[in-house]
Order: sequence, then structure tokens, then C-alpha cells
Amino acid sequence: MRLMFSARALHRMAGGVERMITLIMNEMVVRGHEVDLLTWDLAGAETFFAMSPEIRWHVLNLGDPARKAGKDLMLRRATRVRDLVRRRRPDVIVCFQGGQFMAVRSYIFGLGIPVIAAERNAPTLFDHTQAGARGRTIMFNAFRLARFVTVQCESYRTLYPNFLHDRIITIPNPVFPAHRTAVPDRSADNGRFQLLSIGRLGYQKNYDCLISAFARIAERCPEWNVVIIGEGEDRPKLEDMVRAAGLEGRIVLPGTVTDPEDVYAAAHLFCLSSRWEGFPNALAEAQAHGLPAVGFAGCAGVNELIVDGATGLLAPGNGDIESLAAALARLMASPEERCRMGAAARASVRAYTPDRIMDLWEQTLQRSVRA
Repeated sequence: MRLMFSARALHRMAGGVERMITLIMNEMVVRGHEVDLLTWDLAGAETFFAMSPEIRWHVLNLGDPARKAGKDLMLRRATRVRDLVRRRRPDVIVCFQGGQFMAVRSYIFGLGIPVIAAERNAPTLFDHTQAGARGRTIMFNAFRLARFVTVQCESYRTLYPNFLHDRIITIPNPVFPAHRTAVPDRSADNGRFQLLSIGRLGYQKNYDCLISAFARIAERCPEWNVVIIGEGEDRPKLEDMVRAAGLEGRIVLPGTVTDPEDVYAAAHLFCLSSRWEGFPNALAEAQAHGLPAVGFAGCAGVNELIVDGATGLLAPGNGDIESLAAALARLMASPEERCRMGAAARASVRAYTPDRIMDLWEQTLQRSVRA
């Protein structure tokens, strides 16, 4: 098949969307398919994740991809995209995230090429963003024009209107086996324990809640430190919070890492304080490394992967500092629970083997072409 994938931007971005689209494209190349990539990036863009040299990356180089496009820019993008799609004639186009789907689908209207909307978040994201109910309605109606809509958890199907149910296909993210595993009940050589979180330093991940929760229990858990891996626009605010709490040295934000294997293996507990998720890659990877995890019961995606009391703890609510602090304190005080839950967590993600997930993607692409 001749496949085209599209995302808003990939330039030096280290998030879940960028990682997953790169993994899927690379695998489709290995399986013998011809792969193109279309993004709104500017000239000179570089990927954070390694991308196969056989992938043709079409950088649109029209306007800043981080800014909302005006009518003139949208028209210029539409012309460029239509010309590209006419030349490349892909059998199917896969657009990662709803906004990119709406743009590309409108730009190629009438060309007769099926488009898959690869949604990367639960629809509950509209409960937490300015788009709100209006944005949800617009997105759902736009998805009427998708050949298929891929979601990452089967439970998300019920969050979409009935008229989309026949188009929805569930494809979780792949979880790779860990080469090293954590030892949740054994301290580091310096006698300290580490609470780990990995994610973008932005509104979605709600790290101000995690910092506030740890500040409440820091004196009760003097042997624990917190490491938050990632970058984002909230860094200055989060660093100010750490200083105000007097926790410099105990809460560190070292930035991004290209290979987090050693980071997972050195940790003793994982926390994802997100408001919403799709399929939280960092959480699944932590579980693959044998880490118990804490998150919010009201966070879609997190409440799919954490089985409360078995693979970790789900703090009541969504964003409640006190409940998160209580859950963290409980596991910080119980090496036996951490060890038991970590082992169960590692077993729980074996269902997401990369070969199985990539088979689902290839089958969906083939169905799109045949439909």
C-alpha cells in the first residue's frame, strides 16, 4: 500500500503523538509499504525520534505550526496539500489528532481518498479545555467524514455518539518489553527512594498538583525524592512552586531524555497526575518496568491502565491534591505493596505486544482501502 501519515508538527517534539506516529510509520516501511509523512513544520525540521530514511517527509513550510492559521494561510496550505496528494496518490491517509484530520480532510475534499482519524485523547479532554461542548460537537460531526476513527481504549467508544460507533476501531499503543526492571522495595545505594513521572510540562499533566501533593507529605517521607522528566511551557511555574515549598534537591526537573530505560529502572514508584489521557505511554512503560503507579480515578486512560489495589492506586477525583497525597504516602510507606503491585503491573501490559498492535494497524489500513 501507499500510505500517507499526517500530524501538525514533529520538529524536536518528544511527546506520545510524535513517538507513536514514528513507530507506526517505521513498522509499515519494514512491512513493505510505501510511506509519506505530511506536517506543517518549517524548513529544517528535525525529528526527536529516529525515523526511517525510506519515509518521504513533506514539510509544508507555510506558517508557524504552533499558531492558529488565518484564512489566507489555510487557503495556501489547502492548495499545497491538494497538489501533494494528487501527485503522491496515497491509498489512505492517517491523520493523528482531530484537528489535523479536520484540516487535511477539508483540504482534499473530492479527491476520493479515504482518511482515518487517529484520535489520541479520550473525548473527556473537552471537559478540561476551552473548546468545551462546542468543540466536542464540531469534532464528532467532522468524524462523520472519516473512513475510520481509531481510539486507544474500548471504553472510549461509549463516549462518542451512536452515529460514529460503526466507524470506531480500538487500537491501543504498543508497549515494548523492558530490558531492565525496577526494584520497588529496595532503596538506591544512597538509601533514597524515587518517585518518577514522565510527561510534558503542561496543563494536561497537572504537575502543579503532583508537586503540591508531595509537599504535603515530604516531611513524613524524608527518604523520598521526586523526578519529573519532560519539557514544556509550565517549567517556570513549576520551578517556582518547588522553590516556594523549599524542596529544591528533592523535586528535580531534569528535562527530556532520549532513552528512559535507566530512569524507569532506578525508580520505586510512578505517578501520573494528568487531567485526561488517551493511552498514557509513560504509565504503560513504567508498568512494563515493574513499577506500581498512582493516578486519578477520574482521569480517562489512567483509570484504564491502573487497576486500583492491584497494579497501583487510583486517588479519588481528578486533580484533588489531598487524595493524591494520601495515595502516594500509602505506597511510599509500604515496600511490600509496591513490590506486589509492581509485579502485577508488569504482567498487566503484556497484552499490548508491539507485533499485535502493528497487526491491528495494518489490518485497519487494509480495510480502509477495501471499503
